[in-house]
This record gives sequence, C-alpha cells and structure tokens, in this order.
Amino acid sequence: MNTIDNPIDNSDRLKAAALTGDIDLLYTVIQDDPSILEHIDLITFVETPLHTAASMGHLRFATEVMNLKPSFAWKLDLQGFSPIHLALQNNQKPMVYRFVDINKDLVRVKGREGLTPLHFASQNGEVDLLVCFLLLCPESIEYLTVRQETALHIAVKNEQFEALQVLVGWLKENCKRGAENLENNILNQRDEDGNTILHISALSSELQALQLLVSTGINLKEKNLENKTALDITSTPEMKSILLSVGAKHSIEVADAPTRAHRLRLMATTKTMSNKLVSEITRTRSDMTEEQRNIWLIVATLIATAMYQSVLSPPGGVYQISAGDNNLNITSSNSTISTPKNVGRSVLSGYLFSQFSICNLFSFLSSAITIIIMASSSTQSGIFVYTLMSSFLPCYLICMLQISPTDVNTVIFGTPLLLFLFGLSVCMMRSLWVRGRW
Repeated sequence: MNTIDNPIDNSDRLKAAALTGDIDLLYTVIQDDPSILEHIDLITFVETPLHTAASMGHLRFATEVMNLKPSFAWKLDLQGFSPIHLALQNNQKPMVYRFVDINKDLVRVKGREGLTPLHFASQNGEVDLLVCFLLLCPESIEYLTVRQETALHIAVKNEQFEALQVLVGWLKENCKRGAENLENNILNQRDEDGNTILHISALSSELQALQLLVSTGINLKEKNLENKTALDITSTPEMKSILLSVGAKHSIEVADAPTRAHRLRLMATTKTMSNKLVSEITRTRSDMTEEQRNIWLIVATLIATAMYQSVLSPPGGVYQISAGDNNLNITSSNSTISTPKNVGRSVLSGYLFSQFSICNLFSFLSSAITIIIMASSSTQSGIFVYTLMSSFLPCYLICMLQISPTDVNTVIFGTPLLLFLFGLSVCMMRSLWVRGRW
C-alpha cells in the first residue's frame, strides 16, 4: 500500500524518527510523503519533529530538520512552547547552543506567558546561557512576561543570585547609547502588582541579592500598587537594617511623584512665557533631522570658540608693559611691582569696546544657548552639557572684565546678559521637568 495514502502512519513514523533521532527514517517518510513537513507547517500550534528532537537531545536530527524547515524553530506546541524552550526545560544545553548558532534571533522567541529563552535561563540559573543570549540579542533584557516581569524579577523570585549578578553586571557594563536610561528602566520595572525587584528581594531571605540591588541606582522609594515601599514589606530585621542603612523610607515618608496627568494639567493651566518658549524650542528641535542638529551644533561651537578667542586677543591687542614705562615703580623693601593701570587692557576706546563687547557677548551667549538646546536630549546629557556651559561662562566673563578699558563696560553689558541666560535656563529646565522630559 502506498504510504502517501496513509497520513496517520506517516505521522507516526515521523514521530518515531524524531524520538530516536533516526535521520534515515526521516528521509524515508519524506520520500513516501514529500509534503508532510509542509502540512505540519500549516498548523498554527503543533508539536513538530523539531520539538520532539529538542526535548530528547537529538542534536544532528534537530539540525537536519532545521535545515529543511527553519520555520519549525518558531512554532509553539499545544502547551505554548517552542523547540528552544523545550530544550531549556529538559536541560539540553548543546541543543540550545546549536539553535542560537543557526539562528541567533531565536533568543527573541516568546512562548507561554511571554517567556523568552533569557527568562528560562534566568529561572534555572544558567549563567553561561544568559551571557550567550545577551551577547546575541542585547535587547532581550528588555522583554517582559505577561506578568510584566523582567529576567531580573525571575532571578530574584527563584533565588538565582549568580544569574542576578550577571544581569546587573550586564546593565552596568553596557556602554551603548541610552545605556543609563535602560539600566534605570530595567532596575525599576514594576510587575503586574507594581513590585520592583527591590520589593521582591525584600520579601525573600536572600541578603546577598538585597545588598547587590541597593548598590545599584535602584529607586529605594518606589511604591507598589498597595502603596508600599520595599521597607514596608521587608521580611526580616536584617533586611530592614540594610534598607535603612542606604536611606530607604516607609511609604508614609515618601511623597507621591507627580503623574503625567498632573503635569499635563499643570501645563494647561500654567500660562508662562517659559512654557511657550520651551514648546517652540522642543517642536523646532523635533522637526530637525539628526544631521541638521549636528550642523547647528558645529556652527554654534565654532562661533563660541571664535568669540572666546577674540576676548583673549581683542582687536588691536592690549597694552603691554615695557621697561621704559614711566609709571613702572619697583619697591625693593617688599619686592612688589607697581604696573601701569592700563596694562592688559584693550587698546580700544571705551565707546568702541562697548560696541565690541555687546556684539561679542550676544554671539557667544546665543551660541551657548544653541549648544545647550542641540546637545541636550535627555536628563543626563542635558544636565552634563548645562553644567559644562555654566562653568565656562564665568571664565568668559572674567576674561572680558580683564581686557575692558573701563570696568563699567562689562558690568553694564555683561551682567544683564548673563542673568538673562541663567534665568532662561532655569525656566527651560522647570518647564521641561513639568513636561516630564527632565
């Protein structure tokens, strides 16, 4: 009898081949029914020969099936597991390595309850697999289960301290763009009950895990859905002592952070020039491409550099001291030297220097504001750039004061402009905080 007319028999033989890892039998079945693998692929949830081989650890058979039908690696069986999930469950580590070696994107596959291979490795404490998965797919650390849990939640819940160390170490070692925000988001991710990993750790008896977490940038004052901090729910006096030693607070001592809705309501009711200015600046910056922002940043930096250099070497230069200066007096008793009052001052007249200082200050401060706006796109970089520019501006003003032929020029023109920049910056930061950007 032609076996192609007996699909049930072919399916049984194919399953037998997968159970025993018999590649010859696999091809015998394919010869009898060339479309058998295609028919299996049409079923949404099905146990494929790859699932069976992955569970049994038949490495060569699984590799052969993956070469014939790569899509099988992504399929979920009736229990919601892919082949790589089954390999992990059955401790078939060589099979897992073979899967991700053939297709590194399998690290992304989500199974039952949103569990990825990284979640499984974290649950089982497989630190070598954790490192492998993170190297192949760094963004997998951001994936959440249906309970809104990260791999760190799972490591803490299952008391896998070494796995937690690897995951925290990965976050700290990451130097890619946005790494600091990523670390903060992952460490403070809340599950479906609003618990961060600090809450979960406080409920356990693992002192090492808690000590590790409090040494990171984790939020010690985060509240869960029951409005409790980690200190409120700590399980032992030792855990409580650790939390208190790093400044953790009870919920009654922690003010609720303003919500996004509160900030939006505040924006709607607060009509200030700073809010309007920040809105226009933010929209203008958002409309620019990365290339355009870089061009503006380069131009502003060049202008600021040129203006600062013109203060160090003003037009016409500065008065120099000479040995023949009639005003030069040396007093031998205390070895002090009295120099002419105009030494180091600009040779320009007071009127011309006033015009020069106004134009120079306007150009320099405009460039400084442009640099702050174009270079600051996040909380950390914004504060960093603003701090550098704030430190640089007094140096500029001191140089301007030093070369001014009269002190009045700088006091009249420099101070108001500096106060304007400071006030503008404060208003911008306040408005950005209200908007939830800083």
